[in-house]
Formats: sequence, structure tokens, C-alpha cells
Amino acid sequence: MKKTDRKLSSWDFLYWGLALVPFIISIAFYSRLPEQVATHWGSDNQVNGYSSRNMAAFGIPAFMLFMAVIVNMIPVIDPKRENIRRSRELMTIVRWFIVLLAVMVQLVIVLSAVGISINVSSVVSVPIALLVVVIGNYLPKCRQNYTLGIKLPWTLADEENWTRTHRLAGYVWTIGGILMIIMGFFRLESLYFAVFLGIILIPSVYSYLIYRKKMGRS
Repeated sequence: MKKTDRKLSSWDFLYWGLALVPFIISIAFYSRLPEQVATHWGSDNQVNGYSSRNMAAFGIPAFMLFMAVIVNMIPVIDPKRENIRRSRELMTIVRWFIVLLAVMVQLVIVLSAVGISINVSSVVSVPIALLVVVIGNYLPKCRQNYTLGIKLPWTLADEENWTRTHRLAGYVWTIGGILMIIMGFFRLESLYFAVFLGIILIPSVYSYLIYRKKMGRS
């Protein structure tokens, strides 16, 4: 196996420094947090779930940090990791979104706990919709791999199926993401999740139809 010695860059230090920011936010506001902290909100922007102060302050950031570690580890062990390197823009977007999402979530939790009114629905849904738009622009360039993209048995088994599916998914995700941004601003949660479900199902069904058509010819 070829061994590579990769030095940490300034971007790596910035990335992992940002991954620790949620802990810093919690430490800064810890004395002002109540014993029970709101950590989940319904589509009506009303609190419907609480966590203990320690869980909200440190448990949630720890989970998000764990997710960041996993996202950085998986591409290294992916059997098709060379294809991930060729799709590095998409991988970069996913990596950075995880740590930015962690900061955003912790800010929402902490600021809400200390009495600052926040429209949680819009604050969370709009950035996710923006991510969908950005990913949609890069999906057609995503090479076959086990980490990123639409990983179905028939896309992983057939490179042509993968390519055609991701080409369609690029259009579907971009258009769907724009619709989700609009719905996030206007708090149309039911339609928001319907569109989110659609951008998952449409490329998946299309991929399966390609597979069935090929099977019928064989």
C-alpha cells in the first residue's frame, strides 16, 4: 500500500478550530443556561423537546464533532477513494457544512436558552436548502464511489447508471433547493419536506428504471 505523508494545512487548522467553536459558545454561556434547555422545535416554531444543560452544552457539540471526524475518515477507507479525490469539491462542501451546521445549531440552542427570540424554522431550513442547491450543481461531476452521491445497488453496479442518475439529480436538487429556500422563508414546512422527499425519490426511481430497462435488454 502506498503511504502518503500529508501535512496539516492552515485550512485544516481552521476547520478543526471551527469544529471546536460550539464548545466555546457553550462555555461562554454555560452559567446562564437553565437546567432544562430547549433543543427541538416543531414546524410552528414552538419548543417540543428539551435536554439537560450538560447535554445541550456539550453532548450535542460532541456528537457534531464525532460526525465531523467520521466525514473525514470515511473517504480514506472508501474502495473508490480515487474517485472521491476527483470529486473533491463536493467532498469539501459536505465537510465544511458539517462544522458550520454545528456552529449554527449551537448558536440557536444557546441564544434561545438565554432568552433571545429566534425563528428556528427559517434559521435551520434555509441554510439546508442552500446546501441542496450547491450540491445539485456538483452532483453531475460526482464520480462513482461509496461515500458521496446517490448510492443505490444499481448505481454502484453500473457506471453509466451512476452518471445518468447524477446528471438528472443535479437538475432536480438545484430546482428543489431553490423551492426549499422560498418555502423556508415563508415557513411552508409541509411543502418544504414534500420537496425534500421529491429530490430523494425522483433520481432514485429514475435510476431504478434505467436498471430495469437494461435488465429487459439482457
